[in-house]
Amino acid sequence: MATRWWLCVCSLGILLLVPCSLSEKFSLAGSPRPVVGVVGRDVVLPCQLSPLARLPSMVVLWRKIGTVFITVHKYSDESSQDLPGESYQTRTELFLQEFSDGNVSLKLKGLQLADAGTYHCFVRNPEWSQEATIELRVAAVAPVFIDVLGPRGQGIRLACRSAGWFPKPELQWVGKNWQNLTMEIVTSVTQDRENLYSVVSHITVMEGEDNGDISCIVWNGLLEPERQLAIHLSGDIFPQVSPWLAAFWILFTLVLIVAGACACLGYAAKRKASQKTRSEEEALLNLGRSPALVLSVGMCELCNCFVLSGQ
Repeated sequence: MATRWWLCVCSLGILLLVPCSLSEKFSLAGSPRPVVGVVGRDVVLPCQLSPLARLPSMVVLWRKIGTVFITVHKYSDESSQDLPGESYQTRTELFLQEFSDGNVSLKLKGLQLADAGTYHCFVRNPEWSQEATIELRVAAVAPVFIDVLGPRGQGIRLACRSAGWFPKPELQWVGKNWQNLTMEIVTSVTQDRENLYSVVSHITVMEGEDNGDISCIVWNGLLEPERQLAIHLSGDIFPQVSPWLAAFWILFTLVLIVAGACACLGYAAKRKASQKTRSEEEALLNLGRSPALVLSVGMCELCNCFVLSGQ
């Protein structure tokens, strides 16, 4: 009787110690740093079981943490279940062949901006459970284009454009001869309905002894690789001024100045002659008015005399 009681106690102790031993023996780890993925590409969210072994009757559950847990993918040995979440159809995959090595990572396909966030990796079996979290950041990159807009003054106007970036990109012009890059640089950034950014920058490059290559570089803070494009500017592309054309304009300007001076002198001489003629006419008029005035007065007196005689 005592032996049976002792066996029951030992069996109960063993059963109680199994979960503890499993908890101490196995661990689950995600990524200590955020995982960065690119829009449209696949990304792997790491989750590793240590030591490298597969637990019996294992359940693997991937969820995204938000206001509520959103199921991304669920696997179960017991129910032979290996299904993506409702919002992730055809976009998730587990590495089933690597479960024996403890790899319970998740592949997320065709990355979208909305996929950014914190993910929860949960692994359990009847005797043990553990969880880990992984932060996913999503970025988008796009090709860079340079357009030659044409002459502007004595320089060439260039435009650099790139559409489809996330997060907000930075743009920089780089040239061999910095003094040839004018300060007339205008850059604008816009965002579309899909939250992707577009950047456009205009610059005027003046002709120098050796312009060489002008590069436009675009990058963002999440991805190390930058996107850039270079264009070679030779002297032939810049506006050329003919020496004969310059001489023509100088001569034309001199002719205009001389013609203007002659016109002013002619106007002044004509005005002076007109004033002299007017003065002479006024003098003659004054000389002719005196005899006429005397005759007029005499006629008036004679008329008065006739009138008085008639009375």
